[in-house]
Amino acid sequence: MTLNLWESLAYSRQKGIVPVVAEIKRVIPKLANKLGRDERDAASLTRCYQTGGASGISLVTERKHFGGQPEMDIPAVLQATSLPLLIKDFILAREQIDYYAKLVSAVNSAWRRRVTLLLTAHLVKEQLPDLLQYVHAQGMLALVETRGPADLPYLANLARPPRLVGINNKNIDELEMGEDLIRLNQEMLAAYRPVVGEALILSESAHQGPEDVQRSLTAGADAVLAGTAFLIAADPTRTVASFVQARRRFH
Repeated sequence: MTLNLWESLAYSRQKGIVPVVAEIKRVIPKLANKLGRDERDAASLTRCYQTGGASGISLVTERKHFGGQPEMDIPAVLQATSLPLLIKDFILAREQIDYYAKLVSAVNSAWRRRVTLLLTAHLVKEQLPDLLQYVHAQGMLALVETRGPADLPYLANLARPPRLVGINNKNIDELEMGEDLIRLNQEMLAAYRPVVGEALILSESAHQGPEDVQRSLTAGADAVLAGTAFLIAADPTRTVASFVQARRRFH
């Protein structure tokens, strides 16, 4: 049976490795002037990430700022791997959820359960309960992304906590242009737990190497999401593997 993202992350934790969601994005806004657009084949990158031990693939499909090309890259990723796929866009309405559900179903309708959609808490605000329920109704999971404890009231209004909660170490409103610093700490995570319960918490962005992965784990994160470090690496497979094995390296 194909695992969804929550199941895959939980399985990696049971195995004692770091659950890593490895990201593909066409444009890195912070490095756009230097690197331009990444035209590498999404399927090839996906296979590199899987070989490195990633627990899931993240694909940034937002077009304006990140150069997303969902019609091409979503089928390519889904067909290249059995890993779950996280789709990242600024989703604000049911119509966008329908769009992604149809794109996935055009490849294989059974693969909707492999797909997770990103919902950014402070962007959808009071719409979060409805959009979260609608994502589930389409047979997909949702990862609810937050900026920190100030966003927890959005989650407190939910009938039940989401299974996946993200904390972005960088400011998505500034297109993650800030410094690569792990902001998570134990005090922050302690504020999250009473609200999110048993949800798996992902530390997102700003991970430059295994040391940053360890900082997120020490703070209490269950998994990490990283992209730029892999996309600029000479050997993406080896770099993903160094993140996946970070826990063993520091013990």
